Amino acid sequence: MAGEAQSSGLRFFVDRGLGSRIVPEMLRAEGWQLETMDERYGKSDSQRIPDTQWIEEATLNGDVIMCKDLRIAHNELEAQVVYMSAARVFGLSNRQITGPEMARSFLSHEPAIIAAARADGPYVMAVHLTHKLRRISLNYPPDIR
Repeated sequence: MAGEAQSSGLRFFVDRGLGSRIVPEMLRAEGWQLETMDERYGKSDSQRIPDTQWIEEATLNGDVIMCKDLRIAHNELEAQVVYMSAARVFGLSNRQITGPEMARSFLSHEPAIIAAARADGPYVMAVHLTHKLRRISLNYPPDIR
């Protein structure tokens, strides 16, 4: 049911790829509690902070992470931080869409995102406007055989 984010008690952290205006404003209009990178780190510092740092800090802060893409699961260092900090991440499976389409992708899966976000991490979930959420394999820990 729409509006679940508002009453869920969950707080979301929006990475720089999702921007600071269109996506956050549309999600906030539907009751999502969130903070953008620019809000947390300042506009200039948010462009320089390493991804591994903000991933860990957002997770330690209890935030659910929202990303523009799924590279966080495939980049070995970022995947390691996701794994080690038990991050909960939702990323768009199609990054070639407009800001309003990005927001609609998250909003269309609000109940599923809220339900999944209540589970402990680590995980990265792919979000697509017209498909169900799906879990993405992390490129960590290394496959030792």
